[in-house]
Amino acid sequence: MVLISGLGSKMSWLFQVPFFKERMRVIAVHNRGTGKSSRPNYPYTMTMFVEDVKNLLDYLNIDQQIHLAGISMGGMIAQHFVLKYPDKVKSLILAATSPEFNPEPLIAQVKLNPDPEERFKGRLPLLYSRNFRKRLKEDNELFEIIRNSTMEDQTRVEDYINQAAAITDHHAIDLLEKIKNPTLIMGGMKDRLLPLSPHSEILHDKIPDSRLEKFEGLGHGFVTEGADMVNEVMWNFIKDHM
Repeated sequence: MVLISGLGSKMSWLFQVPFFKERMRVIAVHNRGTGKSSRPNYPYTMTMFVEDVKNLLDYLNIDQQIHLAGISMGGMIAQHFVLKYPDKVKSLILAATSPEFNPEPLIAQVKLNPDPEERFKGRLPLLYSRNFRKRLKEDNELFEIIRNSTMEDQTRVEDYINQAAAITDHHAIDLLEKIKNPTLIMGGMKDRLLPLSPHSEILHDKIPDSRLEKFEGLGHGFVTEGADMVNEVMWNFIKDHM
C-alpha cells in the first residue's frame, strides 16, 4: 500500500499507517519538499511527483501491483500516477481531492503566516470541522500528536510554494474516463477546502465504476477526524481487490 500526503504534509495518513501496517506492507511517501525528502528550491510538477513515487518503488524492488491512496494534493498525484502507470495499480483511493484546483488563496494564507506555529493553528479551521476542533481543545494528547507530526521536519514557505506549482498545472478532468482501475473516492461533507460537491462528485461522475463514500460532519482532514470509520471503509474496499 502506498500513501501519498497532501500539500506541505509528510504524514496526512497519520492514523492510517498503524492500522494498515498490521495488514500489509505500507509505504507512506514524503513528497519532495516535505519531511525527510529533498527540498530543491524550484517549482515542482506533477510529473516530478509521479516519477518520485515510481523511482521509490523501483528502488525498493517493488514490482507487484500496489494499492494507491492519495489525499488532497496527494490524490492529484495519484490521479496522474494511475494515468501514466495503470498496470502498477491494483486499486485506487482518492480522498478529499479534485481533478483541478487553484492553490493561490491557500498559498496566500501560508505567506501571511511564515511562523510555523501560527501557520499550524491558522490551518486548523480549513482542515477540520468545528466539532473536531472543539475536541482538540479538550484532548491535549490528540492535539499534541497532530501538532508534533506537523512541527517535526517543518515545511518551509518556499516548500509550499514549490509544491503548489504542481497543483496549478493539475488539470485531469478530461483524462479521468481513462482510469479503469477499481476506484474509491472519499470526502468529508464539511470540507471547506475542497468541498465534496463538486470536487469528489466530479471525480465519481468521470471515473468509470468508481464508488463515492461521504463522511457526514467531517472536514477536509476527515481521515484524521474519523480515522476508525475511514480505515474500515478503506480496508473493506482493498479486501475486495486483493
